[in-house]
Amino acid sequence: MTQTTDAGPLAELKAKFPNGVWTTRANARLQDALIEGAGLGRLQAAVGWAARMQATDAPEPFTTPRMLLFAGEYPEGWDSGDYAPVAEQAAALERGEGPLAEQAARSGLPVGVVRTGASEGAEGPLLDETELDEALRLGRDTANRAIDEGADLLLISGLGAGAVTAAVAVCSFIAKDEITTFQPQLHAPGGSVFDAAWMGRVSALRDHLAFNRGFKRSPQELISRLGGAGLGAMAAAIFTAATRSTAVLVDGPAAVAAVMLARDFGLAAPKWCYAPNRSTHPVVVKLAKQAGLADDLALELDLPDGAALPLGWDLIQAGLRFSQSLPMPAKQEPEPEPNEPVVGGIGPVPTPEASEDSLAETEPVAAETEAPETETAPTETVEPEATGEKA
Repeated sequence: MTQTTDAGPLAELKAKFPNGVWTTRANARLQDALIEGAGLGRLQAAVGWAARMQATDAPEPFTTPRMLLFAGEYPEGWDSGDYAPVAEQAAALERGEGPLAEQAARSGLPVGVVRTGASEGAEGPLLDETELDEALRLGRDTANRAIDEGADLLLISGLGAGAVTAAVAVCSFIAKDEITTFQPQLHAPGGSVFDAAWMGRVSALRDHLAFNRGFKRSPQELISRLGGAGLGAMAAAIFTAATRSTAVLVDGPAAVAAVMLARDFGLAAPKWCYAPNRSTHPVVVKLAKQAGLADDLALELDLPDGAALPLGWDLIQAGLRFSQSLPMPAKQEPEPEPNEPVVGGIGPVPTPEASEDSLAETEPVAAETEAPETETAPTETVEPEATGEKA
C-alpha cells in the first residue's frame, strides 16, 4: 500500500504494474509441495494473483477486506425488469437485509453502500462536467478512505439494472458492436423469458445512443456519455486502489466495465483486479478477457451484481490458507564454491567477524605444518686487488 492520492487530478496519477514473477514463483512453490495429485486446481490462479498482489511466493490470507457497492440512478427504462428500484436496494443493504447483506455478514465482510449522483442526461451526455468531477472525486475519496483505514483488499460491485445497462453501452462502444450483442435475454421470477424488460432496456439505450455517437474515446467521455456516475465512481475507486498497490475483487458486468474504464486512466489498473466469478453475461465474457484478468474460479454463477463476492472471498481465503499449510521439502544449504578459502579443514571462512576461538583451534595444526626457519649466512664478495701488472 502506498500513500494517499489526494494531490493532483485523477488522470495525472500513475499506477505501477504488479510484478508477475511472484506468480511464477508461487506456482513453482506449489509444484514442489509434498502431496499427491495435481494441486489446487482452479484455486491456483487465485493464489498466483494474490502472490503478485503481496509480492511473495507464499501469499497469506487477506486480513482487512472492505466491500463497496455503488448505487446510482439511470435514465428511465435502463432498469426495466429490475426487482426493485436501486434506492430501495441500497436502503435494504444499509439495514443489513437481503441475501447479499446476509452472506457478507457470514463471511465477515464489512459492507459500505456508496450512493452516487443520478445519471439522467437527456438528449446528450449522462453527466455534465461538474457531475463528472463529483463522481470521480467520490470514487477516489471512497477508496482512499478505506485504504487509509487499513483495508488490504477492496470488493467492488454495482447495484441495480441501470448500471448493468450502462455497462452494455460501454462494452458496445469499446467492442464497436451492436448493443443487442451484449444485452442478454432476461428472465422474470419463475424462469420465464422477460421480453418486455429486454425491449425496454434496448429501446431506452438506443434512444440515448442516438445523441451520443462519434465522440473520441477517453475515460472522461465514456463516463459522462455512457457509463454515468455509478460506473465512473467505480472506475475512479479501482484506479485509485491500483495507484496505491491495493488488490481489488470485482463482480458483475458493471464492475468489469468499470475495470476497463479504469484501464483508460492507467494500463496497470486491471492487473490489480480479480473476478472470482465470471458470469456468462456477454459484457463479462468480452471485457474480462480484453482486460487480461486472471482465470476465475469457474463458479459460473448467474446472479445479480455483487452476489458472488462473499463466496469468491471465502474460496480465495481458503485457498490461501491451504497453500500456506502444504508440506514443503526442506531447504538445502548451498555447498561451498570450490574457490572459497578453507581454514583448518572446517569449511569456508564465512565472514571477517568469525569467532576468534574457532580460529585459535586451528593454530596448533598450522604450527605443526610450518617448516622451521633456517638462518642463511651472508655471502661475502671478495674483489681482487688492483695491480699494475699484467696477468
